[in-house]
Amino acid sequence: MTMTAALLAASAILAVAQQDTTVRDTVQMDVLVVTATRSSETSRLEQDLALSTVRPELAERASGTQMANLLRDVAGVQVQQTSAGQGAVILRGLIGNQVLLLVDGVPLNNGTYRDGPGQYLATIDPETVERIEVIRGAASVLYGSDAQGGVVNVITKTHPFEGARSLRVAGAVSSADDAWRARLSGGAVWSRFSLALGGSLVSAGDLRAGGEVGPQVPTGYDAAGFDAELVYHVNGLHEIKGVFQHFGMQDVPRYDRYVTFRAPVPGADAEHVFEPQARQLAYVRYTFSPGGAALTRLETTISLTTQREGRSRIRLQDDGEPDTTRTVWRDDVYTPGVAVIGTSTLGVGTRLLQLTWGGDYYHDRLVSEGLEQDLLTNAETPLYRNTTSGPIPTGSFPDGANADRLGLFVAAAGDAADWVRLSLGARWGTFRNDAEVGTELGGHVVNTASALTGQLGAVFRPAHDWRVAARLAGGFRAPNLYDLTRAGPVPGGVALPNPDATPERSLGGELGVRYTTRRAALDVTGYYTRITDFIDRVPGQFEGDTLFNGERVFQGRNVGTARLYGVEAEALLLFGQFSARGTLLFTRGEQEVVSGQVEPMSKIPPLAGHASLRWTEARGKVWVEYLLRWAGSQSRLGTRDLNDPRIEPGGTSGFAVHGLRAGTVVTRRLQLSAGFDNIGDALYRGHASGVDGPGRHVWAGLSWIGSF
Repeated sequence: MTMTAALLAASAILAVAQQDTTVRDTVQMDVLVVTATRSSETSRLEQDLALSTVRPELAERASGTQMANLLRDVAGVQVQQTSAGQGAVILRGLIGNQVLLLVDGVPLNNGTYRDGPGQYLATIDPETVERIEVIRGAASVLYGSDAQGGVVNVITKTHPFEGARSLRVAGAVSSADDAWRARLSGGAVWSRFSLALGGSLVSAGDLRAGGEVGPQVPTGYDAAGFDAELVYHVNGLHEIKGVFQHFGMQDVPRYDRYVTFRAPVPGADAEHVFEPQARQLAYVRYTFSPGGAALTRLETTISLTTQREGRSRIRLQDDGEPDTTRTVWRDDVYTPGVAVIGTSTLGVGTRLLQLTWGGDYYHDRLVSEGLEQDLLTNAETPLYRNTTSGPIPTGSFPDGANADRLGLFVAAAGDAADWVRLSLGARWGTFRNDAEVGTELGGHVVNTASALTGQLGAVFRPAHDWRVAARLAGGFRAPNLYDLTRAGPVPGGVALPNPDATPERSLGGELGVRYTTRRAALDVTGYYTRITDFIDRVPGQFEGDTLFNGERVFQGRNVGTARLYGVEAEALLLFGQFSARGTLLFTRGEQEVVSGQVEPMSKIPPLAGHASLRWTEARGKVWVEYLLRWAGSQSRLGTRDLNDPRIEPGGTSGFAVHGLRAGTVVTRRLQLSAGFDNIGDALYRGHASGVDGPGRHVWAGLSWIGSF
């Protein structure tokens, strides 16, 4: 609160210059960042934020079946997979509801997002992705709650592909899981309108691991998607854009519930399947671009996001036989919202100040139900929670639960002198959760919170090709419906609600050094983050008992203080027809537990990185690349790690995986790519993942664009 007040006071007297939007022709590390600042295009070199930007090539799309694979080699990002049909990112040691996911700037996160890895990135079709922008570190001023570890904004493709009328065919196959993906999309452009339609189909079998493990049964799934875009260019000042996206996955098994760490040791369940695992997004975006000082640009987005999650579970009894009861949950979340973002230019003395301002409001409404099915008689019994006004249906959450989040923000950026660029900002947010948790679990819960957060950044220019970036940022995460109301299975037992959870708050600092020329680039960032009232899943009690229906009780509680620090590095080098790239990630985290003792935080990734060397033919039509992904061992385990069947007793082993890939532009319209991955057939898995990585395999992909 004190820091925010100081920042607001400083903004009144700060003299800074207009944002430099010049694009330097450098190696690809220095790409444009459009949405990270929620303002106009700015060179990455001039950002005080720690940023990573990905424009996936055909090879990245073809070498994996789902969206999380596109982030495997991004600086500062660790990818976790509970199963082959799921994917999550870890940013600065934080995961789940502490990392904000966006699609075209619209939040994917809602009140049901859990405190551990989620499957939500998998509901984005990788064939629709144009680029991904990753903010590493707290971004609560610009984006609100959940952005403590950072933000992942997935920006989808827009039409036209090529020419007034065009058609795109894309596909990929992989031997690791006998998977294939196919997409057909097309569109047309008229005088002021453009229309695009697309559809995708995905089929993946059981993923084969390296070594002698072989197929991991069950990990296969099917998926299908459809999307549409209609744009009306009113004139040079006004644009109206309507978008609809659907992607649904069927029969997605949660593999870690079938086995304890690695087959053949049985897990907790005989069946645990997500059906459905789906997302729909519809939005209308109006953009007004007058280009004046008082209002440079105004963007208004009205959206509706729907996420559907069903689960089917049959527990494994102590004698190794499946239970005779199947439990089915279904939780649908409807999230209408509106966001308004504007930019203005303010003259202060001889300099100009660029302002970004706006607000957003989102409302979650849950429709939840569940049932128990007797497998011997097929009789079905609906699940209810008892309340003072009578029983209500329940899945993982109580039916009719609501969550509201409202925020207003302002940020300023510009040059204070030729050698330094400054930025600052503040956000006020308020949050409300309302649910009938159940008389046995807490009754009628109304949980409210508010926050005022701020940030201050500077980019120094000691030399033409060098930048030094410093940033101090506050973060905030309000407890959500998962923390307050959820009852359901978790690794090691069952989670029960904690209606008394209070907000997490963080303060972090980072310092980065960047060097960029036409032939080389380097970006190294060190950071430290302190989170107070940290919410962690810890052993709890139900009516004085540590067990609930025979399973260990866990609750999300404000356990104390968490501290995270680390280094993120990325380097690029061009020499002749070769290009080399490498990343390095070091993360360390610790937290206080209920007893007051200090222990490692859970799911902290080990020292890891990747390296690649690419040769490109002189005309740019053929390229060949060697790729190495590696990670050290991780034996610093928190209490949750020790109880997590996804993690090997004693910690995760290190690994090195080698691959070769190549691509060619056959014609201007046709591209092909193929690869041979995990050449050594290594048996490995990412830390905290529930499934081993693919063994030795080949893959291939193509993309063809035609116009007519």
